[in-house]
Amino acid sequence: MKINHYIYALAAAALMLFGMAACSPDDYDLGDKDVTPADLVEGQAYTITHDGQNPNIVYLKSQMADRYQVNWIEPQGRSQEKEVTLKIPFPGTYDVLFGVNTRGGYVYGDTAHFTVDEFCADFVNNELYTMLTGGVGQSKTWIPDNGNYGLCSGEVSYGDPSATNAEWNNFTSNWDPAANHEDESGNFMKSSITFDLKDGANVQSVTYDPNGVAKAQKGTYLLDLDNHKLNLTDCPLLHSPKWDDRQDAVGWQKDIHIVTLTNNQLRLAILRNPDTSGEGKWWLCFNFVSKDYADHYEAPEVEVFPTLEDGWMDFVEPKNDRIITYKLTGFDWYTKDGKAKGVTAFDAIDNLEDVTIVMNSSNHSYTFTAPDGNETKGTYTLSKDGIYSFTPALPTFAISKDGRAVMTTNESSLRILGFGQETNCNPQTGGLDNIVWGAREYDDQGKFYQYMGYQWTVVRAGVAKTYKGGLHLFDAGWTFQQSDDVFVKDGSDGTYTFTINGSCNNVYGVYLDIEKLLGDHPNCDVVVKSIQADGKDVAFDDAAIDRGVGDKESTARRYIVNPWGASAGLAAQCSFSKTFSVTVEVKMDVGAPFVKPDNAKAHHRATRGSHK
Repeated sequence: MKINHYIYALAAAALMLFGMAACSPDDYDLGDKDVTPADLVEGQAYTITHDGQNPNIVYLKSQMADRYQVNWIEPQGRSQEKEVTLKIPFPGTYDVLFGVNTRGGYVYGDTAHFTVDEFCADFVNNELYTMLTGGVGQSKTWIPDNGNYGLCSGEVSYGDPSATNAEWNNFTSNWDPAANHEDESGNFMKSSITFDLKDGANVQSVTYDPNGVAKAQKGTYLLDLDNHKLNLTDCPLLHSPKWDDRQDAVGWQKDIHIVTLTNNQLRLAILRNPDTSGEGKWWLCFNFVSKDYADHYEAPEVEVFPTLEDGWMDFVEPKNDRIITYKLTGFDWYTKDGKAKGVTAFDAIDNLEDVTIVMNSSNHSYTFTAPDGNETKGTYTLSKDGIYSFTPALPTFAISKDGRAVMTTNESSLRILGFGQETNCNPQTGGLDNIVWGAREYDDQGKFYQYMGYQWTVVRAGVAKTYKGGLHLFDAGWTFQQSDDVFVKDGSDGTYTFTINGSCNNVYGVYLDIEKLLGDHPNCDVVVKSIQADGKDVAFDDAAIDRGVGDKESTARRYIVNPWGASAGLAAQCSFSKTFSVTVEVKMDVGAPFVKPDNAKAHHRATRGSHK
C-alpha cells in the first residue's frame, strides 16, 4: 500500500508539473479565447525586471505565445519586439503599457509601473544629450527656425513617408515652406522650448498663439539613444497652436524622431496621424535653432556682381571697330550689383571731359590722358567677368571740385558696371554709346560696400549721335502695330515722318516715342505737324495731345490718341486701310522742360496704356 501511495503521489506531482509547464509565462497561450485586459497582467503576460549589475537597465519581456503580435508603450516610445531593453538614466517612477493585437485591434492591460532609484551618469554622457542640453547641469533653449540662419527655409518641413523613414541624418523633405507658414502673424516665432540636465531631464516650453498670448508647459523627457528618438511627458513638442486639433497627445510626445541634432540645429519629425488629422500619413518635421546661435548669428556676406547682358563682349570689343576712344562724362556711386545711387551733391571738375582713354582691342593697348594733359600708356586685359586690368595702373586724381570723388583703380583693375542708364548700343550704328567702369570702395572696417562709378561716352568722329523713334498704334483688343524706326539727329532741329503700313478700323490708342532724347535734352519739344490716315489729314489740336515720358524716363512721348486723355476723340478719325502717319518737328531746346508738372497725370495714363 505504501508503494501505491508513492506511485499516486509521483503521478500527482507529474500532473502538477505538466500543468505548470503548460501555463508557464514563457509560453502564455490563451488558446482560442479572445484576449481581454484582465489577461494582460504583469508577471503573467509579461515581466519587468531590473539588471542585476545596473538597476538603471530595465528589461521588458513578453510571455505571450509567438502567435501574438505585442505592442509596448514605454518610457522610450513604442516597440513591437517581444523583448525590450530600457536604459533609464534618471530616478523616478515610469509607466509601461502592454498590449496584443486581436481581431478587434490592440487590447491593452492596466498600466504597470517600475521605479529607478538612482541617477546613472553613464547614460547621459552622450553627444545627443550634450548637444540637446549643453551637458549635465546645463540647459539649452531652442527657437523655431525663421529661415534666416542658413539652415532651413522655415519652421516646418514636410516629407513623404514612402520616400523616407525620417532616419537619423537622412530625412528628405518634399516641401520646405518659408517662415511663418504655421502662423502668418509671426507670433509663433517668439516661442521656445528648453531642455536641461539639472536634477533630472526637464523640459519646458512657451508657445505664443496668433494673438500673442503665451502658454507655458513643463515636463520631462527621455532620449532613446539607440533609435534616435525623443519622448516627452507632460510637455508636448513645441508646435503652432493651429495643429492642436490635428494630432493626439501621443503624437506630440512619443516616438518623436530626431532627424538632425547638432550644437546649433534641432529637427524633430512626427508622423501625421490620419485618424485625428483627417489627412493621410505624412512626416511633419519641426525645425529649430539654438537661441544662443540665433542671438550671435551673423549672416555671411553673399557676393553679388553687376549683371552684364548676353553678348556684351561683342560691343565692348567689336571686330569692326578695334580702336575706341572714351571721354569721362560723369561719375556716381553704385551698389554692389551695379545700380547707380543717383548722388548729385558733388560738382565735377571743369575739365572732366578732357579725361580720355583710347582702347585698342587688336593688341590690347591703351592711352590714358589725365586732366592735366599727361598721358599714361600701357596694356590691358579684359576678363569674362568684365574686369579690366591695366599695366601700368591708371593714375589717381580728383574728379570733383571738393576732391572727395576720385578716379582710381583697385590694384590696377576696374569692373564694367553697365552701359549707361538704358540701352548699350547706338541704335543706328550698332556700336557702343556709353559704358560705366567701377572701383570698389571699402568702409572703415575694410568691408567692400559700394563702387565709385566712372561714366564714359564713346567719341566717334564723323558719326552724328541719333535717337531712335517709333510710332505705335493699338486697337480695342490691344493688338499693336508700329512703324519702322526713324532716327532723329542730335544737335539740330528737324522734321520727321513716322508711318505705319497696314490697316485698322477700331483705333484705340496711338503714341510716338523718341528714345533717350530727354536724357540729353530735357528742354526739347516734339511738335505734331500733321496726322494722316490713308493720306487724308486728321484735324487735331497739338495742345490737347499729351506730352510725357515713355516706358523709360529718358524717352519723350507724344500720346497722339490717348484713350484716357483729351485726345481720345481723335480715334474715330484714325481708321485706315493702308497707311497711318504722323509728322513731327523735333526741337532740341525750347527753354522749358518737355515734361511739365501739369503733364504728370497724362504721363501716368500714357504709361498705363502702353503696359496694358
